[in-house]
Amino acid sequence: MRDNTTTDRGQAYTLEGFVSAMIVLMAVLFALQSVVITPTTGGLADRTVEAQMQQETQDALLIAATADEEENNLSRMVRYWDIDNGEFQDANDSGQGYYQPSNDSAFYDEFVLGTIMFDRFTSSGMSYNIELVAQNESGEFDDENSTYLVYQGESEAVTASYTVTLYESDTLTAPGEDDELRDAYEDENYPIPPAHDNEGDSKVYNVVEVRMYIW
Repeated sequence: MRDNTTTDRGQAYTLEGFVSAMIVLMAVLFALQSVVITPTTGGLADRTVEAQMQQETQDALLIAATADEEENNLSRMVRYWDIDNGEFQDANDSGQGYYQPSNDSAFYDEFVLGTIMFDRFTSSGMSYNIELVAQNESGEFDDENSTYLVYQGESEAVTASYTVTLYESDTLTAPGEDDELRDAYEDENYPIPPAHDNEGDSKVYNVVEVRMYIW
């Protein structure tokens, strides 16, 4: 006579094994679907992602550079200096003179570049730095004396840049500030120096490279 108890127990073990295998399989599938490709992960897909990010960042700089002055384009952004506090206007949330973007940062409210960066990158949880690098008297970009406009830390990053020409007749653009750049540098702590000592030698005050690092 067949032992039904033994048969039922064997079937139960078989079913338990089948369920366990399904659980393990589902966990593996879920883990595979949860992998996020980032710019710092190796491989062909990452190079494609990096290229796309770099192009989008370059496009953002171009749009900001060619925007109207009323929209606080790149030139006005570079000159948005608060003499009294020795920092970019309303950047005192960082205590370092530069912006640290958050939902209520003046960087997003004031500049066309800030609006683009918030919509495309910040809202997606990405971070970035914006560094201003001016030329020295030799016409080379002085990396050792650069100024951060936005700083969020250090990481491996995709980079893009755009150059902005500042003129001797340009003035500061922060509210209540109208000093010409050379006077602001010599007397009022503006961080971007003139590229030459003699004011009458050129109409150009300096050329500034706006560098962006995003990750």
